[in-house]
Amino acid sequence: MKDTGQQDSSVRARELGHALKLARQRANLTGRALSQKLSWPHGKLSFIENGRRPITEAEVAAWLASCGPLIPEEYERLRAMAKEPDTGYRACPHDSELPVRLRSLTVQENAAREVTAYDPLVIPASLQTEDYVRALVDWSARLPPSQREMRVLASMERQEMLYARGGPSRTFFVQESALRMKLGDARTMYEQILFLVLASSEGLCPVRVVPNSGGPFRALGGGFRLMDFDECPTVAYAEGSSAGVFLERPADIVRYRGYFSRLENAALNRDESRAWLLDLAGSYERAANAN
Repeated sequence: MKDTGQQDSSVRARELGHALKLARQRANLTGRALSQKLSWPHGKLSFIENGRRPITEAEVAAWLASCGPLIPEEYERLRAMAKEPDTGYRACPHDSELPVRLRSLTVQENAAREVTAYDPLVIPASLQTEDYVRALVDWSARLPPSQREMRVLASMERQEMLYARGGPSRTFFVQESALRMKLGDARTMYEQILFLVLASSEGLCPVRVVPNSGGPFRALGGGFRLMDFDECPTVAYAEGSSAGVFLERPADIVRYRGYFSRLENAALNRDESRAWLLDLAGSYERAANAN
């Protein structure tokens, strides 16, 4: 039976579809087996999991019930997500224990073909070493040690997912002040900057240094990125102090493409950036050896 309920994919629909797919996989059910349990066309499940078909609250409940015992928190979260309208904006508050935005952002980035990011304040999250992550969490989060460690582990696990085989190509524009901002000791910073050099040199994710003299880009607010997809509209993501926001409206995408055009003109090229980073790594190494 042919399913005709396709729609343009959205951030919300992709995240919901991904969560439902995880529930199915957790129950060790194939898509065909679940479609038989639900008496749905198999194509309907595929479209839902890819964010290409709407799903009602009742259908979410039936899906989860067919995948084994309900997990109350998951059920309420996904049911609420199914009700949300697609407005072109989706906010992800920073949870006190583990940022919900990490889950949402990882889903979108894993589905993207290309990610271009600007980080004005700290090293890009997906390029942070474990010691740097720990120093950042210790500084920014007033949490018990167990919850701090949970954040560190979540960040490192996210990196593993992002750099899995077949992931998106990435380019990072990083503000000079973020690279000079010392977190942890000099050894931590030396290893962090050296990691950026290695990652950029291997072509995994080019790092472009944005000199502080290149313009007041930090006045644009926190970090932001553009995610381009093969079959879905481009999505922008802007980071705030209390929440991250996904933006899908064409006017917003045009605005952020304009920001990246200006960053492209202001930033050092790849070779210049590697040389600059090597020089900075040397400064941190000398400071570490002096202690």
